[in-house]
Amino acid sequence: MSDDLARAGATWDADPSAGAWIAPLLGEFGPEVSAGVPSGYAAYAVIPVEAEGPYSPSDAMDWLDALLDVLEPATSDQSVHCGLWEGWGWLYDHGVDPRRAPGMAAFALADERVPWWNLRRRAKVRAELAGAQARAEARLAAERVERPAARPLEHPHRSYYLWTGPLRAVTALRRWPDPPSLVWPEDRSWFLSVPEYSREAVVAGDDALVEAVLREPRLRATTATPSTVLDIDD
Repeated sequence: MSDDLARAGATWDADPSAGAWIAPLLGEFGPEVSAGVPSGYAAYAVIPVEAEGPYSPSDAMDWLDALLDVLEPATSDQSVHCGLWEGWGWLYDHGVDPRRAPGMAAFALADERVPWWNLRRRAKVRAELAGAQARAEARLAAERVERPAARPLEHPHRSYYLWTGPLRAVTALRRWPDPPSLVWPEDRSWFLSVPEYSREAVVAGDDALVEAVLREPRLRATTATPSTVLDIDD
């Protein structure tokens, strides 16, 4: 289990049954809201997920923090389910050495060129490179997240690993700029979709909840419908 999830009071789900209700209610795969949000909600809002102005990784989930502030009264102390796309490069397979698992790699390069005849200096540089490479791999291993030993939730063209926890556990993996793609509370009263291929997120719920989302200036949200086409990251 990821230490990040444990600190947030969340755990990976042992199976995808909590999300089995979603796929039958989705529209055709594509850029429309209905492809990521199950049908049956009264209202929808679209939220841009890229920061305005100069961007840094620390800004990546500012919008999500603001949204959770709005969702908190409607969620109370319910458990919340999160679906993380299985394709992010910073994930690695369960039981695999994270230093060399596919998806990411660490490299150390020498900052000087050593003449071929200077054997002592060449040996020293090789030792320094080996040490730097080991440190880089250790840092990479510490930052990556192990996929759970669990069956993912299967959607058309996409698969997700689920975790469950309190509302704020939605941001448990915030050291990476990629939020969960699917989020919903136990009572399914609202739904958040953050498609991996889009610059926008979608919130669905009742009229009062979506109106509260639209009123929050930090979110820059606009009204939407199931047929709204999202801004695709191409």
